[in-house]
Order: sequence, then structure tokens, then C-alpha cells
Amino acid sequence: MRPVLGLDIGGANLKAAHCDGTAQSQSFAVWRRAGELEAALRSLMARMPAFDTLAVTMTAELCDCFETKRHGVLAVLDAVHAAARAVATGASVVVWLNDGRLVAPAEARTRPYDAAASNWLALATW
Repeated sequence: MRPVLGLDIGGANLKAAHCDGTAQSQSFAVWRRAGELEAALRSLMARMPAFDTLAVTMTAELCDCFETKRHGVLAVLDAVHAAARAVATGASVVVWLNDGRLVAPAEARTRPYDAAASNWLALATW
């Protein structure tokens, strides 16, 4: 099995869980510091065990610092992409959609409303 890291990117907290059982959470107020999300994600991922796959859920896109939910989803995905490139070169990234599938970020970008507020369903499903 390839090592997987799950990230839940919320508006007030960032959470990471590795398939080996390691988990961390850190406070991060996206609505106050959206421009620092990439750095915060990099820091969190760097404290976790190595991984080949990064699975992402989110609710941070709902913060009022984003013009629209779509804008928020795209901003979160941009931060994830940059952070993953810096910390885990070569890791694949997948995004949980509200239809119950993990998809490539490119597909999630074309369906931002399906990627929005996806953490509740991921938790209930898994």
C-alpha cells in the first residue's frame, strides 16, 4: 500500500492524518490569513511521515475572505498544489468530491461546487 496523507483544510483549523495513524491539527484562521495558507500547509505536511498520495477535503472555501465559493475552492487547491510540490515532490494529489469520489485536482477545478464543504461526507463515508 502506498503511504497516504489526508488533509482537511478548514476555515479555522488544518488537520492531517497519515495512514500509519499519525495525526495532527493546528489552528489557522484562513479568513484572516488566506495568503499564508500555502506556508501553513507546507509546515503541517513537513511534520507528517512521508507520503505518496495526498487526499484533500475542505471547508475553508466558505470563509468570507473569498469572493465566492468557487474562488475559495480554487485558492485552496492552488495552496495545496504549491505546498505539495514543495514538501512531497512526485506525490499525487486527489480531492474528495461530494459525489463520493476522489478525483485529480484538474477535475475538482472544473467542479468546484462538488469539492466545496466535502469533509463531512468524507468522514461519514470512511
